Amino acid sequence: MQGIQEAINKAFKGLSGEITLRDDEYLGDDGLPHCKNCKTTRVFISADKNFIARCSCKCQSEAEEQRRKEEARQKALEAFNSRRNLSMLGARYRNIRLENATITESNKDVYTRCNRYVEHAKEMRENNIGLYIYGDNSSGKTYLTACICNELLWQGYRCIYTNLATILSEIRSSYDGQGMGECELLNRLQAYDFAFIDDLGKEFIGREYNASSSKWAEEKLFEVINARYNAQKPTIFSSNYEISALASELRLDKAIIERINEMATRVLKLDGDDFRSAVRKDVNDVAKKYGI
Repeated sequence: MQGIQEAINKAFKGLSGEITLRDDEYLGDDGLPHCKNCKTTRVFISADKNFIARCSCKCQSEAEEQRRKEEARQKALEAFNSRRNLSMLGARYRNIRLENATITESNKDVYTRCNRYVEHAKEMRENNIGLYIYGDNSSGKTYLTACICNELLWQGYRCIYTNLATILSEIRSSYDGQGMGECELLNRLQAYDFAFIDDLGKEFIGREYNASSSKWAEEKLFEVINARYNAQKPTIFSSNYEISALASELRLDKAIIERINEMATRVLKLDGDDFRSAVRKDVNDVAKKYGI
């Protein structure tokens, strides 16, 4: 023990010949510096007693661990925000999560399946498992798929959330030297882990009144879908139409429907609740409160 004490004295004594204590330390009965706050020693002694050095006490170690956790949390948040900005997800849906969704008897089964999809995202990605979610207007398809997108973004996956109207607008803008351009858009669609195509089909309502524009839109839709198909990465579609109606009602090209059929590993019908009416009622109640 005497050898240890001599080593301690040599390591921690100052010019005065006494062990140099910091303002937040006191000298314990063992002759070692201790933290005034947590009372634990600030000296490390190796098992063979050949190495002695200052170290962090319990509260310093805990504070450093907390600092590291906060730094990691901040980095994760910054990375998430970066992925979210690149996802093209609109501001309305940027902060929604599955855990905050309104679950009813009508949508419970679909939400349960989508929760499982998110929980097993690694396997979904590796096995190229896509979804096709359809249902009536206001049933919450966009909300649900945006929730899925956010959950995947939090897990660290790169996602892109868009619709055909946005894609066509980007392509048209590129003709005037604006927008990201068709090649860049297709490259992004191929690169992302998960792609979401919202509201599929509505651009082709009344196609008989503008056949040439509709044909061009159909060609671009095939290019988009084919990019994901060739990349062998999952795509989540949402639509008012079941897949068979894409042919019977919208008369989409057979090649597009065949691709969608193959990419949509699971087809889910979202039944029920008119969420938009509920939202309108809430907003109207607020307006009424202020006499508007």
